[in-house]
Amino acid sequence: MRLKFFASIFLMLIMLTGCGNDTPQTQEKVEKVGMLTRSNLDEKQIDDYTKNFNSAHGVTTAQQTTYYNNLNSMQMGLTSGQIDSIRTYGSVANYMTNRNSELAIKDSQTVQLVDNFSCAMRESDTELKNEFDAAIDSMEADGTLNNLVDKFIKNLKADEDPPAVTMPKISGADTIKVGVTGDLPPLDLILADGTPAGFNTAVLAEISQRINKNIELVTIESSTRAAALMSGNVDVIFWTVTPEGESPLPANSDIPAGVALTNSYYQDVVVDVNLGVVFAGM
Repeated sequence: MRLKFFASIFLMLIMLTGCGNDTPQTQEKVEKVGMLTRSNLDEKQIDDYTKNFNSAHGVTTAQQTTYYNNLNSMQMGLTSGQIDSIRTYGSVANYMTNRNSELAIKDSQTVQLVDNFSCAMRESDTELKNEFDAAIDSMEADGTLNNLVDKFIKNLKADEDPPAVTMPKISGADTIKVGVTGDLPPLDLILADGTPAGFNTAVLAEISQRINKNIELVTIESSTRAAALMSGNVDVIFWTVTPEGESPLPANSDIPAGVALTNSYYQDVVVDVNLGVVFAGM
């Protein structure tokens, strides 16, 4: 009996210590990604869509998204190790890395993703939307948009900010309030002295002249853009949407209820910025 007892114990130890050794499990890599807060999609929905997208393209890295209310807090999250990378746009990534040698753009994306830039306004402001659409279409047709892209984005030197933009002052004209955040330099940018600048501001100045309306710039936080619009604190905000095509997110998945978008005036690629160490597996 004693021999059988010790033999049983011995066999149990072999089973416990040997379990799983023949087929070691590969732990799934998880990349922690910081993004500016979206309105209609929470972090889990973003991660679920990304998981399905990555699986379809043979990417094994999982994603854990953390929302931030502004770019400054997201940069702090990156430097403190709360996140591995910041997901933003190519022009913004270039602006950031040109001014901080510790940052790098991750260049190993499986599929090149893009977003469209538009102006957003309340659905009830049909006349205003039509005016903006007409102005944007004419700016594209006569080359003004391309010229502004060159001046404020493509030809911007690494060590300089985009020039400040003076808004037209049209005597007797109505005034439109437009929210700016400063969270997407050099597109949506607020200079150190508090002056709004950058590409979006330049686009607004041109639209102001073409629709014969004054534009007042109002500084708001990125995460409150939709609320500021729907409450009437501003009449227009900048918005980005996923176009039709190959993307983790459904097309136009983040348009708040009651919001209408103008025609797109710019398109940019989606990239990740990290601390110079490329995350393996992507």
